Amino acid sequence: MSRHHEQATHRRKLGEIRNIMNSMKTLAMMETHKLERCIANHSVMADAIQVMAGDFLHFNPQVLPEVEPLLNTTLIIGSERGFCGNFNELLAKQMQRFSAELVNADTTLIAVGSKLKPLLKDKYKNIYFIKGASVTEDIYGVVDELAERLGGFKQPTTLFMLHHNNQTKELVLDKLLPPFRKNHADKVKAPNPPLLNLTAKEFFLELTEHYLINSLHQFLYVSLMVENERRVQHLDNATHYLDRKNEELNRKINALRQEEIIEEIEVILLNAANK
Repeated sequence: MSRHHEQATHRRKLGEIRNIMNSMKTLAMMETHKLERCIANHSVMADAIQVMAGDFLHFNPQVLPEVEPLLNTTLIIGSERGFCGNFNELLAKQMQRFSAELVNADTTLIAVGSKLKPLLKDKYKNIYFIKGASVTEDIYGVVDELAERLGGFKQPTTLFMLHHNNQTKELVLDKLLPPFRKNHADKVKAPNPPLLNLTAKEFFLELTEHYLINSLHQFLYVSLMVENERRVQHLDNATHYLDRKNEELNRKINALRQEEIIEEIEVILLNAANK
């Protein structure tokens, strides 16, 4: 095979790879738009829960725990798939910055996403890995598994979460459990206490469950959206690189083709001169 045909074959293979990457980028963009709607819906629910908690705690502050739980659990959300740049590496580095403060003998780390496993498995003692979400619909299963894992603790735990902020997209560490604080009640000016069919403690436990499940859904949606945004950016850079390589190969192919044409002309002229 001539060099011209070798370069042409190489160009064709790069074109196929570029088409695959472009399709992946399009799917990631579609997933991002779908996640934006889910995040908006859960944000409305989160605001409603906070208002309800403030109203309830204004008249029932005694249900708040007096002391912090002895156990600590930290939840970190990575990705299940690749092609998202340094998404997981940044999470692992940020976890190391918080590790001196959070990770001790009584701390459990729960890592979501298989891409985090090689980055964390040898650095922490009490760590569990959970399969992450590849698409929006997978998040329901992830939340169920997280709830089962958290429900398996025999005593209350403080739950920290390393996640991406919805507005800034930066990594932040929030405390999800114990939920709410006494300052929630300071903003409420309701004249009458809420009418309950449950005891204050039972209502608070159910409200906490709704708060936790909604928060897990919301943070997982945001994480998956940021992951897909990074994937779009990463694949966009890759396709631009392939476009430049394709242009370079086109120049080489044209130059090689010209050389072959010149060689063919020289052979024809040489044969004609020898007749």
